[in-house]
Amino acid sequence: MALLRKLLLPVNILLFNVSRLIPFRNKKLWIFGALEGKKYDDNSKYMFEYMTENHQNFRCIWLTNSKSTYHALLDKGKEVFYNNSIKGKWYQMRCGVAFYTHGLMDFGLLPLVAGAEIVALWHGMGFKQIYNGKYHGIKLKAKKALDHLFSWTYRTISIATSQYSIQWLKKMFTLNGEKIYITGQPRNDAFKNINREIVLKRLGVNPQSKIIIFMPTYRHKRMGENAMEIIIRKLYESTSLTYILNSLGYIFLVKLHPLTPSFELPYRDNFRLLNYYDIYSNQELLGVCDMLVTDYSSCYVDYALMNRPIIFYVPDMNIFFEQSERLEDDFLKIATLNIAYTPEELAKKISQPSMDAVREINNLFEDSSIKDSIFSENVFNVIVKELGFQRT
Repeated sequence: MALLRKLLLPVNILLFNVSRLIPFRNKKLWIFGALEGKKYDDNSKYMFEYMTENHQNFRCIWLTNSKSTYHALLDKGKEVFYNNSIKGKWYQMRCGVAFYTHGLMDFGLLPLVAGAEIVALWHGMGFKQIYNGKYHGIKLKAKKALDHLFSWTYRTISIATSQYSIQWLKKMFTLNGEKIYITGQPRNDAFKNINREIVLKRLGVNPQSKIIIFMPTYRHKRMGENAMEIIIRKLYESTSLTYILNSLGYIFLVKLHPLTPSFELPYRDNFRLLNYYDIYSNQELLGVCDMLVTDYSSCYVDYALMNRPIIFYVPDMNIFFEQSERLEDDFLKIATLNIAYTPEELAKKISQPSMDAVREINNLFEDSSIKDSIFSENVFNVIVKELGFQRT
C-alpha cells in the first residue's frame, strides 16, 4: 500500500489540485471516513452518528472500502458508499465538508475532496513525534515543499483539546495559517452514555467484575516480530501480578494495537487477550474499565477524562526510544508520576492506585473551556461558523 501511494503521487498532485476548482460543492453535504477506509470507528464515527441523530438538515454520508462496514451501515439505514464507486467519487467532488481520522487515505487512494472544508479529527492527541515532527534540516524543508503540492494529512480545519495539543499539532503537521479549534474529540462523548453491562457481556466478561485494561501501542518490526508478545507473556506468567489480580478481584484484559501480530494465550479467568475484531468500540472498552495500563499510546489522554487511575508500563522504554517514534520530553514528566518497568512493579502500582499522572494529563490536554461539554456539538458549531451558516 505504501508503494502504491508513492506511485500514485503524481496523479494525486494533479487530481487533488484540479478538484479545488470544482464550483458546485454543497455546504450541507458532509462526508465521513476513518482508518483508511477499513473500519467504522473513532472520531469520525461518533461525529457521523451525532450529526445523523441531531442535525438531520445536513446530509451525512459515510465512505468506506470495507464490505462489512458498508452492509452494517445499510442495515442501520445510514447513507454509505464505497470510496471507489462512481457515487463515492461523485460525493467526494460534491461535498462541502470532509472528515477524516487517519488522513486523505480515508477517502481512497485518489481522494477528490480539495475545495471542501477538510476537517482533521485525527485519532488521538499525545506526545509522539509523527509525520513532519520526525524530520529535521534539509529533510524537513523537502517534506514541507512536497506538502504544498500534495499531503495525505492535508486539512483546512484541525480540532484540538487544549492549547498544549494545538502546539503539538502545529509541530507534527507544520500548521501555520490553517485553522485549529479547541473542541475536544467527538469519540469521548461516548464516555457519557456507556452501558457497562452490554459492553462487558459482549466480550464475555462478568459485568460485576473489576477491570484493568492494558492497551499498548505498536512495536515496529525492527524491535522484533514478537516484541509485544514477549512483554505480554511475561505479564501472564508473573506470579506477583497473578497474586494481586486474585487478591483484589481484578480481571486483566489486553487489547492489542491493530498492527500488532496476533497470538494466543491459554485461557485464564483473570487474564484475557481480546480479539481485536470482537471489540465494537475502543471508547466503549475504555469506558467500562476501572484502571488503564498503557505505554506510549495516546489512549491515556482520553481515559484521563474519566478520572480513573493510569499506570505507564514501559519495560522496553530504552529500545523503544531508539527504534520507534520519539516522544516529546513531556511524556517522561507525566509517565514517571506512575511508572512501572517490571511485572512486579506493575503489581505494586495496581495495589496502590495513584491519580498523580491523571491530574497532570488533564492539566495538559483538557481545556477548561470545553470541560463537561458535548465535543461533537463543539465541532459542529465551529464548522457551521466557518461555512457562514446562522445558528437557529
